[in-house]
Amino acid sequence: MTAPSPTSPTSPTSPTSPTPEAVPTVALPGDGELRWYRDRLVDLRLTGAQTGERISLVEIEMPAGADTPLHRQPFDDETLYVLSGTLVVHIDGDEHAVGAGGIVFIPRETPHALRAEDDVKLIIFGIPAGQERYFRALSVPAPGRKLPPPATAPPHPAAAIAVQQTAFLNGVELLGDPPFEAAAV
Repeated sequence: MTAPSPTSPTSPTSPTSPTPEAVPTVALPGDGELRWYRDRLVDLRLTGAQTGERISLVEIEMPAGADTPLHRQPFDDETLYVLSGTLVVHIDGDEHAVGAGGIVFIPRETPHALRAEDDVKLIIFGIPAGQERYFRALSVPAPGRKLPPPATAPPHPAAAIAVQQTAFLNGVELLGDPPFEAAAV
């Protein structure tokens, strides 16, 4: 077997599939792609298209009381870095309060959920990249750097099925309701 040529890089998982080219990138404030996802503001700071699918970096602002369903990512490891506020992280059945400066590593396949105790700003590093596809599929472009307006009505029951399927097709498996029911704000 001959070695791949320097002009045709290959994926570390397959010697025959091409690896997207990583592009050196400086992401300055305001350079990301702002999205409204549920009740939060998402800023796609680095995407797989820029990093050769090696890493994605997503900045999220969550209002107090916002949470996620219990879920897991089958294909990527997730690292959270809390910039401000307090985030409760439910990992594999245990809860941890994480304040500004705290870091949480969540290996792929690990069930977890998040809840903002107060207004929270965090960065999510996804390795390999891919989380930006999930957020794009389930969000809308944000007109500016502000949280979306509150929902005016509960979602239609059929929306849950669509969200479940869309999440799965974009690398997130929804496992159930948020496990924080008793302490929810």
